[in-house]
Amino acid sequence: MSNVEIIGYVASALLLLAMMMTSVIKLRILNTLGCILYILYGLRIGSYPVALMNAAIACVNIVHIGRSLFLKNTFKLLQIKGNDSLVEPFVNHYKADISRHFPEFTLTDKNYTCSYVIVRNMNIAGIFLANDMGNGRLLVDLDYVIPAYRDCKVGNFLFKTNRNVFERLGIKTIIALSGTNYHSRYLRRVGFNEIASEAGVKTFELNL
Repeated sequence: MSNVEIIGYVASALLLLAMMMTSVIKLRILNTLGCILYILYGLRIGSYPVALMNAAIACVNIVHIGRSLFLKNTFKLLQIKGNDSLVEPFVNHYKADISRHFPEFTLTDKNYTCSYVIVRNMNIAGIFLANDMGNGRLLVDLDYVIPAYRDCKVGNFLFKTNRNVFERLGIKTIIALSGTNYHSRYLRRVGFNEIASEAGVKTFELNL
């Protein structure tokens, strides 16, 4: 296999991988890398239309990536009830994804101490449900963000920008359980610290 063929195969793999991304930013970044390799591939085989088309696509991707990175996001934290009519259709719509990240979560009619919907740019980005354990501790039952908004901005808005929401309730420590590496990385990035691990489930704390 020649070096030119390798470039072509890698470019194709990157484009295929890009189409599997749920994050638009990640999709465009991988797509841009694939386009760059296709530009090299097109130039090496003398196919200038291939190189030109991929150069144009790469430029479009770069413009959109720049807009996304520098776009001023607006966030809102809306308090709801745990049995609010919005919760059930939202959870059912993302049921499969929620089950992957929160396998122990089951939707019930219980009243949560903290129940919020996080809105980003007028779109529902996530839902937060948690219960008071006493002694200033809050246990997170569900802290779910839809795939398109998983860049930690929603988490930072909830746990950093709005930490006074929890403090007003007398909460001093927020506890979250994680059974996946993806969720654990997210918790660390928004300020949680791992304090225990048992049977594949890690316990994290955020001290306010």
